[in-house]
Amino acid sequence: MRAPVIVLLLSVAAVQTTAQQAPVRDPRAAALAANAAPTGTAVISGSVTADDGRPIRFAQVLLLGATTGIVKVTSSDADGKFEFGSLPVDRYTIGASKQPYLAMLAGAKRPGRQGTPIVVANGQKIDNVAIRMQMGGAITGVVTDERGQPGANAVVAVMQWRMQNGERTLTQVGGPINTDDEGRYRAFGLLPGEYVISGIRFGLPLTTRGLSVQEVNAALSGSASPAPEATPSAPLRFAPVYYPGTARASEAVAITVGAGEERNNADFRLETVTTSRVEGSVVTADGQPGGSLIVIMMSATSGVMQNVVTSRVAPDGRFQIPNAQPGSYVLTVNRNNGDFARGTIEVAGTDIFDVQLTLRPPMTMTGRLAFDSSTALTLGGRRIPLRPLTTGAAGAGGATVAATDQSGTFTVSNLGPGRYVVGGPLSFGPTTDTMTWTLQSVVADGRDVTDPPLEIADTAPKNVVVTYTDKWQELSGRLQSQSGAPVSDYTIIVFPEDKAYWFQGTRRIVTARPGTDGRFTLAGKGLTTLPPGKYLLAAVTDIGRDEQFDPAFLSQIVPAAVPVTLGPGEKKVQDLAIR
Repeated sequence: MRAPVIVLLLSVAAVQTTAQQAPVRDPRAAALAANAAPTGTAVISGSVTADDGRPIRFAQVLLLGATTGIVKVTSSDADGKFEFGSLPVDRYTIGASKQPYLAMLAGAKRPGRQGTPIVVANGQKIDNVAIRMQMGGAITGVVTDERGQPGANAVVAVMQWRMQNGERTLTQVGGPINTDDEGRYRAFGLLPGEYVISGIRFGLPLTTRGLSVQEVNAALSGSASPAPEATPSAPLRFAPVYYPGTARASEAVAITVGAGEERNNADFRLETVTTSRVEGSVVTADGQPGGSLIVIMMSATSGVMQNVVTSRVAPDGRFQIPNAQPGSYVLTVNRNNGDFARGTIEVAGTDIFDVQLTLRPPMTMTGRLAFDSSTALTLGGRRIPLRPLTTGAAGAGGATVAATDQSGTFTVSNLGPGRYVVGGPLSFGPTTDTMTWTLQSVVADGRDVTDPPLEIADTAPKNVVVTYTDKWQELSGRLQSQSGAPVSDYTIIVFPEDKAYWFQGTRRIVTARPGTDGRFTLAGKGLTTLPPGKYLLAAVTDIGRDEQFDPAFLSQIVPAAVPVTLGPGEKKVQDLAIR
């Protein structure tokens, strides 16, 4: 992991107001309610060029207003120029895209990074917006089969290690690539970063064998040929291979690609593996055969490398999967009445005969919706968001959340053991609900599970209370030099003092780029907001994808960060100056 360039900050101002202030209606919600796009007299124009300064014509240029929600699209002309007119007062993000260049935001240091919002006043004309686009990186190589011959029509996947649901997982980037008749492949348009290359060939490998000396002599003499040697009972299959030539993802060598860089000779050879027979039984909770069902065996790897096999359960409850490739698998069985079974196995080239899957009824969880507000509200007819984090956690059809009744009570049926995220926006998109209510707390049997996932083992919680509030926390400020001039060429990050909240996807870690006026906003009304608590505020020169959730990265920032406390409903302005 790279060391972040941390900006030493001085706390310039800490201005706060309390929740007793009159609520301000969000302009985006107002525009949506009026079903009309606001207009104005401001103009933003600029140019799209390549790294070497050459204009890029016919690039698609997009403009997005932060508060008005305005979206406009245009194209650069033959000289790479573009213009947006009739703009109201707002903070605008502008980006450009055109193959084979990488999409770029105005003000971003690198592709895939946040841009600098452009602040305009009514009637203002800004004509110097420059978007410099870089060529994407590429990885090329040759895939050969098990005999060293070109692996034509093999499937190659480009992957990256990413954190998903708290686990480090290989995730496919883009679509699959087929090798040509000489086994060559080329992955292009890659963002700068580290990539894992994997390949597989579907179908059966060559199974012809060489003749023994006795068979050759018999053929030459015209005598009867001896009985052929016995062939292995377990057939061979191609297995996913990771560059430079390993069947284990953990042993793959990542290839680092820079902007416009082409990494050649990423060659590897397809491998064959001896498959295994997996046998087992499905039984009901009272030990009776669970026949007339389907067992689904799914590997943990995503994308084209994922292997999914099904097997029908016999009337006596037995099932068999004859040709399982090595790997880690999740086995699931679902019954129409909601009963389910789930298990995990590790296939390593030997037969497995003792897998037992026991059907059990899905669990039901009861909860209650509450609002922390002085306003009288209707509790009925609302649905609480619930998202499973564990593969196969729910029964057939997935967990079902019933709408709340008039008292706010709701039920979640078809639950299985696993990890779940409870709560979130009450509806999708910038609606009145999402601009009014934010999640305050989720308490399960007296235990706070607002931010960490709810873990269900053998029994579901008996009482879950999900509370929403109309008290929004706001955190904004201005980044400036010691002379007071606005500074925008940095990334602002806010993260909690408590390291228990330093995990992937937490709503307590937020990043933003200051606008051209140096102003930044890290929390406020909208689909996300910072919960009350103690935070640290810092500025860094750049930040990579999801790097803000890396505990090692955050630990390096702590000494230079400014402490900030947000109380319930508190609006705070924290200006910062670069030392």
